[in-house]
Amino acid sequence: MQNQFADLFTSRELLTLTSIVQVGDATYRELMETQQPMFGHPYFTSIRGRIRTKLVQMQCEIESHDPKFPFEFVQREFRYKHLIPELRNKNTILHIARSASPEMLSYASKYKIKLSNNNHVLQRQMVIDLEQTPPYGDEPYYGILTFGGRNQTFAVIQFPEPGYGGIAEQLFLPQVSPAEASENAHTFERKKAALKKEFLAHGMEEVVS
Repeated sequence: MQNQFADLFTSRELLTLTSIVQVGDATYRELMETQQPMFGHPYFTSIRGRIRTKLVQMQCEIESHDPKFPFEFVQREFRYKHLIPELRNKNTILHIARSASPEMLSYASKYKIKLSNNNHVLQRQMVIDLEQTPPYGDEPYYGILTFGGRNQTFAVIQFPEPGYGGIAEQLFLPQVSPAEASENAHTFERKKAALKKEFLAHGMEEVVS
């Protein structure tokens, strides 16, 4: 297994992933504070984690509409029309998940276990791609954009071991400096407002259904 996973992403791609997590998680924390009478109800306790994950996933979809978005965005569909966002570049498939720690993988669903085998040199399958020269290559590596944390949010790309038995390697996302945060504060607030509006208009129904 290769040990230079950082080479799988450009600086722009990593900063885009940082933005997705920061906007989604900041919106979640803001909703929990400003909408306390609604989300503070005991009936919402069991789905707060799902709300947090859904907001980051929704922000991924929103940012994908930017013509300069550096990933290919698709939605993987499961039973009961359940959708999850999937980001791809020429080397990697990325999913988004929440975990209690950067050292812990998220829930081991069947599709994650299957895709984790892409991270094994001997188990990676050759695929045909007529746009490449030569027109074949290996399956892309599989990574999970994992985030979480109570007081301070962490964000890391985890590459699961084949079979999803552990983490083969992880790549922490770059942090935005105070100067950059100040310069982009208006854009950040605008993104939060747009995500909050979209979630309250359409996202809640998916979370509670």
